[in-house]
Amino acid sequence: MEQRFRRQAFYDLVWSEPLSALAPRFGISDVALAKICRRHGIPVPGRGYWAKLKAGKPSLRVPLSQRGLGAVETICIGHSDWNERQEEERALMTEDVPPPPEFTEPLPELIARVTKLVGYVPQSRSLKSPHRVIAALLANDAERLEKWQQSSYPSLYDQPFYLAPYEQRRLKLVDAIFNAATRVGMAPSIPRQKNPGEFTVRVGDTAVSFTLGKPGEERSNWKATSEVRRPATEPIQLKIGRWSNALDGLVMEWTDSPEAALETSLLQIVVHLIVAAEMQVRINELDWHEQRLRNKARLLEDEQKRQEEAVRRECERERRLETASIEKLFQEAMSLRLAEDIRSYVAVVNTRSAESLASVPEERIADWSRWALEQADRIDPVRTQAFLQPVSDPGEHKPSQDRHTRSPGPEPGSVPASWHPNRWYTRLRR
Repeated sequence: MEQRFRRQAFYDLVWSEPLSALAPRFGISDVALAKICRRHGIPVPGRGYWAKLKAGKPSLRVPLSQRGLGAVETICIGHSDWNERQEEERALMTEDVPPPPEFTEPLPELIARVTKLVGYVPQSRSLKSPHRVIAALLANDAERLEKWQQSSYPSLYDQPFYLAPYEQRRLKLVDAIFNAATRVGMAPSIPRQKNPGEFTVRVGDTAVSFTLGKPGEERSNWKATSEVRRPATEPIQLKIGRWSNALDGLVMEWTDSPEAALETSLLQIVVHLIVAAEMQVRINELDWHEQRLRNKARLLEDEQKRQEEAVRRECERERRLETASIEKLFQEAMSLRLAEDIRSYVAVVNTRSAESLASVPEERIADWSRWALEQADRIDPVRTQAFLQPVSDPGEHKPSQDRHTRSPGPEPGSVPASWHPNRWYTRLRR
């Protein structure tokens, strides 16, 4: 199951007991837990720390350092499957959502701090000693150039990408940005493409990408996009991509202008790339907190609806049972009335048969009387104690029977349906 900790809470946990005892809680080894700590800048107790602490000797506790630029505030350990996510949602309804992380440093102060960190971004006058990422692009392009020159039928598809002055200037801009980012501990990279249109700088745990090309032009990554003689004077635009949050004071786009070229904005570009990554971390953390609040409110609302629905169904069930009980009472009363009428009818038949001149054999009268009285006893709810039988909910779903299967007969002591009074009899007796 995934477990989340704020950096301070995780730091306190790591320093509360040895990693060897703490790691099994997360289902990992102490070595893996130490790697997680290093990745997130969480210091761990050194060798002999716990022995000194147990012996009562003074032990140095390394303080928690400030969160790095672009590093996440919430540390995630483990992964939750579908069932565990459902358990987490059920637990979310009862637990208190902790307050959101506080990022006290405002954007202007963050920009000033990053500007001081970066210092100066020199231009790349040539590509003789480029950044290793740019060197890989140029090495691949040199192979394409050699193949293109030696081909008897050179095609546009085999044309090198970076011969044009425009492309050379573009690579110099990327090279200057990558060198400055690497110098302050960032990790530049590009997609595995020979002609990338997008570049990436990883700041801490966050990657921020940017595009560099002609304004309004979408660069293709599988063929040459310009002629060999494309001039370097064509305008170039740099845009930080995949950004959905516009923030006042954060510049996301630069374009060549007659007053100033992109080379004059290199420091601002590098600074705002790093700041964009840091602000993305802050926004993600706050969005996660807001999402948890929304999820909890939704779960509580759904639970309330389920409870209200359960109460409504229970009320309906009680009303159905009350109606069924009254109907059962009416049916039993009519069955008793019919049983008494049958007994009276049998008595009248016996009396009149005895007085009749054309007498019926006593054996036939006795057999009929016995049969008729048995039927009266069968439907008599007092004799069969049918009035004591519980009433079932008529709204409950009953499995359908196969049409070829005969339905079972009435249970012992129940009133046969065929003996219930019909409508004309009920109207007659009422």
